[in-house]
Amino acid sequence: MEIAEEIKVDPENGASRLIAEYGNRLYDVAFQLCQSEDGARDLVNRTFVRAIERIALFSGGSTIYTWLYAILVNFWRMDLRSRKSEIVSFTDTIPDAMSDRPDPAESLAAKADAQAIRDSVARLPAHYRVVTVFRYFEDRTVPEIAAILKIPEGTVKFRLHKAKKMMRHLLAQTVFASDASKRDRKQ
Repeated sequence: MEIAEEIKVDPENGASRLIAEYGNRLYDVAFQLCQSEDGARDLVNRTFVRAIERIALFSGGSTIYTWLYAILVNFWRMDLRSRKSEIVSFTDTIPDAMSDRPDPAESLAAKADAQAIRDSVARLPAHYRVVTVFRYFEDRTVPEIAAILKIPEGTVKFRLHKAKKMMRHLLAQTVFASDASKRDRKQ
């Protein structure tokens, strides 16, 4: 039985199944968007409450997974508007691919690179940050992102392109500032 139908027939068991199946995935996205355990938990809880309350409105035109993410992103956007804040710090979202290497210098360099990427993503405006998180941290496709955010696929593609361009610029500034700092220390 589909989860949506199960919730309609047996709300308690259906809700438990929904949370068990999608809770961790929703939490991961929520944490990447708001960078706070409490904030992520709150977003996920509100998402599940809203989904269960409005399960009758779920038409099946998309997957329940996409529908849940759309609800979560809408709550996140409302929170951004109410706080008027777009500051996010990605602390542990990019795995350190170089950590298995034996050379400590290479490991430190990889960590610095990962931190620079997290910092540049955090500095993106919210509408570029959200598509970047879904595409590169959640490995969602352009059509999935468009469905979640309820925007045209072309808009998603444009925002991804613009976000990459902005990140290149931000990363270049970071490298330039780092090189200048090293020169200053040598003098």
